[in-house]
Amino acid sequence: MLRPLEKLWGAFISEGLPGILVNSERPAGVIQMTCAHELGHFVLNHGTTTDEQLDYSNSAARKELEADWFAYSLMAPRWAVAKIMKRKGWAVADLAHPFNLYQLSLRLGISYAATAWSLQRLKLCDRTFVEEVLRVQPAVIKRALLTGRLGNPQRDVWLLDDADRDLILEPRVDDQMLVRLKDHSGAGYVWDTNEAASEGFTIEPVLLPPGNAGDADALIAGGEHYLDYLVSPASILTTSPTELQLDERKPWDRSSAPRDTFGTQAQFEDLATGLSSVAKRALLQGTGHS
Repeated sequence: MLRPLEKLWGAFISEGLPGILVNSERPAGVIQMTCAHELGHFVLNHGTTTDEQLDYSNSAARKELEADWFAYSLMAPRWAVAKIMKRKGWAVADLAHPFNLYQLSLRLGISYAATAWSLQRLKLCDRTFVEEVLRVQPAVIKRALLTGRLGNPQRDVWLLDDADRDLILEPRVDDQMLVRLKDHSGAGYVWDTNEAASEGFTIEPVLLPPGNAGDADALIAGGEHYLDYLVSPASILTTSPTELQLDERKPWDRSSAPRDTFGTQAQFEDLATGLSSVAKRALLQGTGHS
């Protein structure tokens, strides 16, 4: 269950019907990692436990270290990290760039800091690497992506590009999504957003303010000619994945096949306070209601 907790990150309650409490006032990645940690206490039969932190040091109680290892093994296994890196074309050295590390964290579903520590646990980097990347706060990366227009610093900013085609991504309902596409406007092509708009998405181009382009490129990487589109989901979300499709066409020749197409799917998560929809259904089934 998600609920505001004044000091705790989370807790596992073993008495009666076992359950997990997680602080709802944390970012999505922290919420999911905390839930995995508390699930570790359940699976490993640790009994009722409360946690005021995660990523325990080696001097912590054995059950906390065991729950930490369980959480990292569940949320950031070697095969998952390798699969994302291969798809995005990243080498280990590329993850030293905070921008890439942040995007990796979103695809793993854990926090920026937890992602850095997971790489050390997998022996892909050393502690110096972790300390260096953690000098850059996620809010700085988000502001660079949104050219300073960051409303709620706890919400994440997904950058989608060619490597994210044909996936089912799981952003939070109020996360920001940027789609970065190659710009061929010099040849007369523009990206048509009508198909995405028909699915309920709101799409607007993002323009870098004069004088800020160099700063953003320095943090984000690249420097090639791309167009960024800010994508917001429909106000009424479905329980199934929503398809996002953009076609590159000449606006005066819509009868021809598009020059290029970007398509992916988003399954938006609503991390609302209380029981999840899955937990509610399980309880109803257990009591014979439907």
